[in-house]
This record gives sequence, structure tokens and C-alpha cells, in this order.
Amino acid sequence: MIPVCFQLVRAIRNLILACLALLASAAGGAAQQPAPEPQEHAVRRFFGDIWTDQKAIWSSPFRMNTHQFTRIALPLAAGTAALIASDRDAAQLFPNTPDQVRYSSYVSHAGDAYALAGAVMVPMLIGKLAEKPGATSIGRSGAEALADSAIVTYVLKPAFWRERPTAGGGKGRFWHGKDNSFPSGHSLMSFAVATAVARNRRTPKWLAVTAYTAATAIGLSRWSARKHFPSDVFAGAALGGLIGNYVATRPR
Repeated sequence: MIPVCFQLVRAIRNLILACLALLASAAGGAAQQPAPEPQEHAVRRFFGDIWTDQKAIWSSPFRMNTHQFTRIALPLAAGTAALIASDRDAAQLFPNTPDQVRYSSYVSHAGDAYALAGAVMVPMLIGKLAEKPGATSIGRSGAEALADSAIVTYVLKPAFWRERPTAGGGKGRFWHGKDNSFPSGHSLMSFAVATAVARNRRTPKWLAVTAYTAATAIGLSRWSARKHFPSDVFAGAALGGLIGNYVATRPR
């Protein structure tokens, strides 16, 4: 079962990366005229950036300094642990009616990988068609963050195998069954894209506010749709924010 799961994870990851790479290549030459960058160079550069990001992301726990550990890692770990302890009670805070679950699910679909890919495609196309390098830069930041966060999501979920709120009597047990509740992938990917877009120096304030608002709505909707516990959403948002911030601020 485990090899099959990892094959599925790898297939999903490769599909997402391939789609995003094609989007990046479509906009790769918008900022350079009259000699646009060849598509194969844009694709290679995109995958190269993802590879660089992944090495930094997975090695970051071993490179933290005292300030990062005490001001970032420790509070996030403590907050997640506290929420895990209260998850069972928090899952019952909503009336959990069929209408609530249904409409929350509608909202949460905005955080699907394909929906987020479509969202980052918009500024890329604007940048290419209207010859606006700033729009291309915003879209590419979002695409890179989405690819990075998708990989992290599909690696972490099988590592924790946490039950969803509707499984196992709502106990939210880790390493039990075949659910993948922790962390929330929708929350992780949404906040990664939102942060990468918002922290891009060419992003207007209204777009940054919109991106964060959308990511917050998506995260909360996963809770109210009974797809995740609050700790799943919080952990996803925190990890996504860190990934998005890295993408937006790392030297190029």
C-alpha cells in the first residue's frame, strides 16, 4: 500500500508541476523584448527554482537560528498542539447542518489546486498579452508557491494519516486509518499563493488584501465543511505562509 501511495503522490505532484511549468513558459518571454526567452529555458528555470525551494524548505528545520526557533517555530508548534487538544470540542462549535456543510464546501473549492492554478494564470496572461512584466512577476510568484506547497502537502499528508472530523467518531487520531486530514492542503496552498502574491513588490495593496481574505475564507470553510479540524487549518496556513514568504523574498 505504501509504495502505491507514494506513486500516486508522485504522479499528482508531477501533474501539478507540469501544468504550472507550462503556464510559466507561456509568460516567460513577456518581460524581455525584442528577444523573448525560449520556452525551454523558462521551463528549465521554473523547475530549477522549485528544486532550489524544496532543498531550502526541507532543510530549514536544521538551519534555524535561536531567533527563528523561539519566535517562529516554537510558537507555531505550541499553537498547533493547543488546537489539537481542543479539536474535538471545536468540531462541534458549528451546528453542522447539511446546508452549512454544502455551502462551506462550495467556498472551499476555491482552494483546489486547479482553481489556484487558474488564479495565478490570470496575471501571467495579462502580463503576456498586455506586455506588463509586473503582472507576469506576480503570477509567476504565485505559481512557484503553489508548486512548492503542493509538493509539501502531498508529502506531509501520508506522513501523518490523520482521521477527518467525520471519521472514527471525530477523535482525529493520527497514524490511524487512511484519512489525510493533517495539514489542510487547501489552507496550505491558499496561504502559500496569497503570501507569495501579497509580498511581491509589484502587487497593489488591494490585490494583497484580496489574496489574504480569500485564503482565510478558504481555510475557515474547510473547518465549517467538516473536512478538517482547526489545528489542520492553522498548521496549513502557517506552513503556507512561510513557503509563500520564502518564495517572495529569496534572492533571485
